[in-house]
Amino acid sequence: MNFKYYKTNNLIAFVPVLTILLTLFYNQFEDSINSNETLKSISSYISIFSVLGLMTLCLKLIDQELWKYKISNLIIDIPNLNGRYEGEMISSYNNTKLKCVMEITQTASTIHVCTYIGDFQNTQSSKSITICEELEKQKNGFYRLYYNYENESSLPNKGGHKGTAYLEFFPDIKTFRGKYFNDRSNTGSIDVNLKSKKLKGRFNV
Repeated sequence: MNFKYYKTNNLIAFVPVLTILLTLFYNQFEDSINSNETLKSISSYISIFSVLGLMTLCLKLIDQELWKYKISNLIIDIPNLNGRYEGEMISSYNNTKLKCVMEITQTASTIHVCTYIGDFQNTQSSKSITICEELEKQKNGFYRLYYNYENESSLPNKGGHKGTAYLEFFPDIKTFRGKYFNDRSNTGSIDVNLKSKKLKGRFNV
């Protein structure tokens, strides 16, 4: 877990407050833990029965789930991009128009993109997985997603390639639009809309 998408100053102020609250909480139950032989035995092996353990658990919970809710905006302010997006990709290679399916998995500290490409008869031709990603807030308040990816062809006798993409996110219409280029000297555009929060892990519906 990293904190690159957190508001640094707010996080620094939040941690001491969280520490105080968890200390008060822990002190309330410390006597109960020590008076119960089973809990006392477990607590000697499991670090969760400590203020540090509880803090780690809370931060993990915020990073994995609670960041999606407005209550977390004091320390985290990024859009929830999780979901399955569908649309089209236009490649400079023979000016080809293809169906594009993008699935995003995100926490407060990470984002991962898996993209499936194929024709509009639902035959997959390739799959791309990101190897590094960056979600950046622009001066206009909107977010841009940058990523490098590795592409694996689904077609026989056709190797994969690597590339880079940058996509603008428009929250009112839940849409990504942007450009990509790859090491085959091809470029193109991507335009996809959110279809579902549920991931399918495949190209075909």
